[in-house]
Amino acid sequence: MSNETPIRVVLVDDHLQIHKIVQTILRETADITLAGQAANGQEGVALCQQYQPDVVLMDVVMPIMDGIEATTVLHQRLPELKILVLSSFQDHESVYAMLRNGAVGYITKSSLAADLADTIRATFQGKMVFSSEVGAHLMAPPHPTQEFNLTNRELEVLQLLAEGLTNHQSALKLSISQSTLKFHMTNIYQKLGVQTRSEALVLAAKNNLI
Repeated sequence: MSNETPIRVVLVDDHLQIHKIVQTILRETADITLAGQAANGQEGVALCQQYQPDVVLMDVVMPIMDGIEATTVLHQRLPELKILVLSSFQDHESVYAMLRNGAVGYITKSSLAADLADTIRATFQGKMVFSSEVGAHLMAPPHPTQEFNLTNRELEVLQLLAEGLTNHQSALKLSISQSTLKFHMTNIYQKLGVQTRSEALVLAAKNNLI
């Protein structure tokens, strides 16, 4: 991948130590470059609009503008931007809040050294990624699995999304138009009671649908 354009990353976090750790890790990777760094959500939004990165590492709790608000703004203004939550928080509510507002993955600061580079690569490729402790927490069903009355075609669509395929790729694989795919996705979201692809995939995984 060294001959290709590196994955451009912006880090948004209010802890200097995290900036140093991320700098150290990414300095060792030829295929990922740290394009910009910000100390709060407001600075992060401005930097992302300026540098147009591929992936953003976004903390949750920050002064001036927190990560949830910054994620919401960026998802609206730069919908192609992949937002990866970087936080010490592992509670259910903050994970879902970020997913609802456009984040596509969640990595804890404790797993930075082991997971960061691979998580950035997977996020860039369109996969929904969680660090191991977050993934275990999310995927452990707190209640018995539910029946959502999804059709076989809707289950096929969910499976392709879980594999990281784009809407265009999924439509091609199913030999349907993109408008038909969007119709299926709208139905899936309504039946699952979610608003984003990430939420849909987490809920589907928890209920053994994918």
